[in-house]
Amino acid sequence: MICFLILHYGDLALTSRAVDSILRLYSQENIQVTIVDNASPNKSGEKLREQYKNKSDIHIITASENLGFSTGNNLGYHYIKEHFKPQFLIVLNNDVVFVQKQMIKELRNIYQKEPFWVAGPDIYVPQRKYHMSPMYLHARVKEDLDLKILELEREIKECNKCISLHVLKMYIRDHFCKSRILKLLFYIKRICSGNDKQWRERVVGCVLQGACFIFDQRYIENNNELFEPLTFMYGEEDILTWRCLKNDWEIKYLPEIQVWHTCQGSLQLTKMSYRQFCEKMLSTILLRKDALQICINYLNEG
Repeated sequence: MICFLILHYGDLALTSRAVDSILRLYSQENIQVTIVDNASPNKSGEKLREQYKNKSDIHIITASENLGFSTGNNLGYHYIKEHFKPQFLIVLNNDVVFVQKQMIKELRNIYQKEPFWVAGPDIYVPQRKYHMSPMYLHARVKEDLDLKILELEREIKECNKCISLHVLKMYIRDHFCKSRILKLLFYIKRICSGNDKQWRERVVGCVLQGACFIFDQRYIENNNELFEPLTFMYGEEDILTWRCLKNDWEIKYLPEIQVWHTCQGSLQLTKMSYRQFCEKMLSTILLRKDALQICINYLNEG
């Protein structure tokens, strides 16, 4: 059996598309899909329940409040542990799509030769021709996080300016993300800087991008929680990596498996004014800064 866990919030069409891509996978396996509605304010969770009421292999769970990433996924994880015993659990954002029809067969072949506890696929953003995983080739240390906090503090100052060239550049990047010329320019920049290479090689002990994780049966049997419920959003990838390394659980990046990530939240920015973009960016930076401080505390404790 293979279980899929999707955290849903708001966008019915995105979640339906993710489910459809799962159902199109070629597999002789028993596939079960669990969707956690993270208290969507538009009641789209109820629409999902109605949409899939005749599908015995699709299960809808509704949270009473928005639990964030870790706790929301843990809610679905508890349901899966109670009702199923999968060999693999694949956890994905609702804006992820599976594009390889033989993905499950490929995953099995890799696992038979080189088992892992946690793995992550190549997460490709087609709008920007960009590969998101792995985020870092090695687990980050406290000094890395301290430097990142300083960087975020500088970005906070930029967001609070009346006009900032730094923020304006990002606004143009996101506002015109569908521009072919802009995509080409960023693609050339990544190639020239060498940042377009690390996704091509298999890596062990790295920090995976959190849009899609693959957990094996041993991880499920040995953990009552899927993620440490410490942060509301951001930082989960670092904490998961540290847990795996601490316990000698092999965490691995698999370039042979690819999913597409539409980064739908970023696409929504195309409709914002510059000032709205600054406000949205500022709220995101503050969440990321809080998450980094939680990560530092987690490292200090052990």
